[in-house]
Amino acid sequence: MTTIAEYLVAAEIEIAPVQPGEAGAPEVSLPLAEGWTAVDAAMFPGAYGVFTRPPENGWADNVVLLVGRLSKPSNPAELLESAFADARQLPDWRELNAEIGDYQGFPSAAVTGTYSVDALILWVHTRYVIVAVGNYEYLVQLTVTARADGDGIEAGLLEGLEIRV
Repeated sequence: MTTIAEYLVAAEIEIAPVQPGEAGAPEVSLPLAEGWTAVDAAMFPGAYGVFTRPPENGWADNVVLLVGRLSKPSNPAELLESAFADARQLPDWRELNAEIGDYQGFPSAAVTGTYSVDALILWVHTRYVIVAVGNYEYLVQLTVTARADGDGIEAGLLEGLEIRV
């Protein structure tokens, strides 16, 4: 099973991180409910945005948003076939849902499941979206990770990712 990173290497496609407000790139936003805070961008170089809830028992639910410009066009169908490989390699992975289809009119894939880290069982949802803008393609990745036994993630967070070109 090929990961997205392995697919990009095999296709000789490089990916360059994009920061909010970068000219020509899609504008990506995510509504966050009260209690979420942005993490200092210097702590996660290359991330478009990282957000957390206050830590509880040594764990902080988190959202990681990545946007990268591809060095050349991809084959979106092939790239998205690789979208599930990373998750399926997590320890004690239990898949709850996996889908490929359009998201806001862009090719997309999403996977949701649980996995174990030490004594924690974590719930994770990752969505990948391929966005064409002018002569470039961008890969948007949203990953939400939370304690599986927590109070849950707001539904609007998972479907609230907004991409504007």
